[in-house]
Amino acid sequence: MVDDIGNPISNVHANVYNIFDMDTKPGLTDTNGMHTTRLDKIFHISGSFKKHGYYTSYGDFWKAPEWGKVPPANTNFTIVLKRILEPVPMRQREVTVIFPRLNEPIGFDLEVGDWIFPDGKGKTVDMFLTAERKYVSRREYSFSVSAEFIGELNGIQSFIKPSTHDLKSELPPPPIAPKFGYMKTFESFSRHLSPDKWASASFVENRNWIFRIRTEIDKDRNIVSANYGWIVKDPASIPIPQPDGTGSFTIIYYYNPDPKSRSLEPKEIADRQAKDIPKEGGK
Repeated sequence: MVDDIGNPISNVHANVYNIFDMDTKPGLTDTNGMHTTRLDKIFHISGSFKKHGYYTSYGDFWKAPEWGKVPPANTNFTIVLKRILEPVPMRQREVTVIFPRLNEPIGFDLEVGDWIFPDGKGKTVDMFLTAERKYVSRREYSFSVSAEFIGELNGIQSFIKPSTHDLKSELPPPPIAPKFGYMKTFESFSRHLSPDKWASASFVENRNWIFRIRTEIDKDRNIVSANYGWIVKDPASIPIPQPDGTGSFTIIYYYNPDPKSRSLEPKEIADRQAKDIPKEGGK
C-alpha cells in the first residue's frame, strides 16, 4: 500500500475478498505498507482500503482471464491511496442545456452552469459550444458538439485511472490541478442513430477532464490566478429526433471558485471520508 507519491502506508484497513464466495480477509498493513492474505477458490479479487487522511480505494484488482485461472503464488499487488491535502468548498453542477441554435458558437458560463445571456443566466464566456446536426429520418441522424476555451492559458485536459486494475478512488482526479498540458479545444461528442444501434463516436470509458478558466497572468506570463475544476465522465450530446430539433448537452462537474487555489478536492468528499473511515486502532 503506497500513497500517490510512492511512500508506503502503515495501518491501512485492508478488507480483501474473493468474489467467488465473498470470503473476506480483513487486516492492517504493516510498517512497510504490506498486507498478506490467502484466498481459496479464487476467481475475482476485490477489496476496500481505508485510512484517515487518505481517500478510500476500492473495487476489483485482479480478474481471472478465464474460469479456473488463478494468480501465481506470492503475487503482489500495489494499491495506491491518495492523500487528503487541501479540501475546498467546490460547487457541484449537473447541467443539461438545449442548444438554442445549430452551427453557431454559443457562450457557456461554467461558474453559473448556463448559456450566456440572453440564451441563459451566464455572464462570463468560459467556452464556446457549437452543435452540428444531420437529420435523414427518425431512424437515422447524427449530432455532435465541439467546445473551445477562450482566454490565454485556459483549456482542458483528460485523465483516466490506471488500467492495471479496476480499483477506484473516492477522489477520481489528482488532488492538485496540473500547471501544464491544457488544450484549447476538446473533441466533439457525437451520437449517431442507425437502423440497428446507437454509437458514440467520442465516448471513452473512465475518461474524466480537468479544466482551467479565467486565468490571469503577469508581465512574465506567470499565472497569478485561475479557476479550476473537473468534469465527471465524458459529457453527453443527445440529438432531438425531429426534423427541426437541435439537441442537448449534459455535463457533470466540480468547480473551485477560489482563484488562488488549484485544489480539486471537494470538501464534501473529504468530510465523508472522515465519517466512513475507521480511526487508528479500529475505534
